Amino acid sequence: SSVFPWLYYATDNSKIIGFISIYIIDTYNVEICGFVLPKYRRNKIGTNLFSMMVMDFHSKSFQLSMDVENEIGKTFVSQMGFVYASTECNMQLDKNNYTEFKETLSLTPQKQDGEIIITGIINDKEIGQSIISVFDTTVCIHDVEIYEQYREKGYGYRLIGTLLNHIFEKYNLAILHVTKENTPAYRLYKKIGFVTVQELEYYEI
Repeated sequence: SSVFPWLYYATDNSKIIGFISIYIIDTYNVEICGFVLPKYRRNKIGTNLFSMMVMDFHSKSFQLSMDVENEIGKTFVSQMGFVYASTECNMQLDKNNYTEFKETLSLTPQKQDGEIIITGIINDKEIGQSIISVFDTTVCIHDVEIYEQYREKGYGYRLIGTLLNHIFEKYNLAILHVTKENTPAYRLYKKIGFVTVQELEYYEI
């Protein structure tokens, strides 16, 4: 990481008027933060700083996320050559808005590295699994997978429904993230009752 500058900035009479900072997370990921003072915007300061950064990191690929309502940001990344990749939805379901699911399968939990791996079983056969993380009164559901031979048979609905029954015995809120382009999963979560509370669009170059 020492090969690359960690801060790009622009000045006016020795006053910093804009910057892009870089935090290198690992070999494949960096976190980028940028800002230009309102008075100096629309002068391509941010564009020039970003171009300098991309040139220094020319061997890397970039992916940015932003709120779907951020039209200024979308225009900026489009001008920089980024193309739309996907939309990630942050969804949640409150216990009070959930209708208990009639269980038709059993669940086997296994703790691993602070998380819980949940395996769905029907007629002694494992049909899929999910991972949950617990935060106070909230449970995050992620890495939901129905094994290939059991897909398109309604097992995803049954797995998530049964899982929620058990979650809401102790906790008040379930959250998850899903890519909107993953149409089957997105529709499944909406059918169960999850609502989207935030959408982030991803762009890459």
